[in-house]
Amino acid sequence: MMLVRVMTKMAAYIIAASLLLMSADSQAFGRSGHIMICDMSYQLIQPATRHKLDKLIQATPYQSFGPACVWPDEVRSEEKFAWTKPHHYINLQRGETIVTREHCPKVGCVVSAIEDMQQRLQQEQQDWQALLFLSHYISDLHQPLHVSFADDLGGNRTAVYFYGEPSNLHGVWDSNMLTKLGYNEPEKQHQLFASLTEAQQQQWQQSGLMAWTNESAKITIGLYQEYRPGMLIDDNYLAKHQATLERRLLQAAVRLAATLDRLFAE
Repeated sequence: MMLVRVMTKMAAYIIAASLLLMSADSQAFGRSGHIMICDMSYQLIQPATRHKLDKLIQATPYQSFGPACVWPDEVRSEEKFAWTKPHHYINLQRGETIVTREHCPKVGCVVSAIEDMQQRLQQEQQDWQALLFLSHYISDLHQPLHVSFADDLGGNRTAVYFYGEPSNLHGVWDSNMLTKLGYNEPEKQHQLFASLTEAQQQQWQQSGLMAWTNESAKITIGLYQEYRPGMLIDDNYLAKHQATLERRLLQAAVRLAATLDRLFAE
C-alpha cells in the first residue's frame, strides 16, 4: 500500500513538472497562430499600408510580416527585452467578470502595451519593433487565456489531458487545438480566411480595445466553469470550441488590419 502511495505521488510530481515545462514555453496562439493572424491581416490592409509595411519588414531579421510577428516571443527571454514579459497578458481576480484598465499593474499589461506601441508608431512610422510588438500583442489579446487569472498563470497550472497527453488549458488554446484542427497546413489556413465575410469585418471593427479584452475574459470565464482537474480534452471539446477559436483568429486579423490602416494613414 505504501509503495502504491509513493508511486502515485511520483506520477503526480512528473505530471506537474511537465506542465511547468510546457507553461514556460507557452506562447499566445503559438507560432502558427501568430503567423496566421498576421498573414490574414496583411491580405486585409490597404495597398498603401502594405507598401509601408513591406519597407518596415526589410529592416527586421525576417522576410515577411507573418513570421516577423513571432519576434516578441523570441526576444522576451533576452535581458534587454525582459521589460516586455508582463505585456503579453492581463489578469483579473476570481469572481470578477469585467476587465478595466485598473487591472493593469504599473509594469504594464497587454492593454497598456497595445496603447503604448500605437503611440510609438504614431510618433515614428519607421519603428519596426513597435510594429511587431503591436501586431503580436493584438493577437495575444484575442487568445482567451491571456485574459485570465493570475493564480494559475493564465491556465498554465490547469492540468488536463489533450487526447491522452498531459497539457494545460493555456497550451490547448495556444497551439494544441490549432494543430489538431490542421491549421499547420496552408490549405486549412486559406479556407479559414476565405470564410471571412464583409459583414463580419464591419461588425468587428466597431468595438474598441477594452471590448476586445472583455470578449476574451468572457470566453475564459466560461472555460473555467467547465474545467475539471485532469479532464480529458477530446473530439467533443474540440467540436464545442472550434468556432470560438476560429472566430478569435479572424477577429484578431481584422482588428489588426484596421489598426494598421489607421496608423499608417496618419
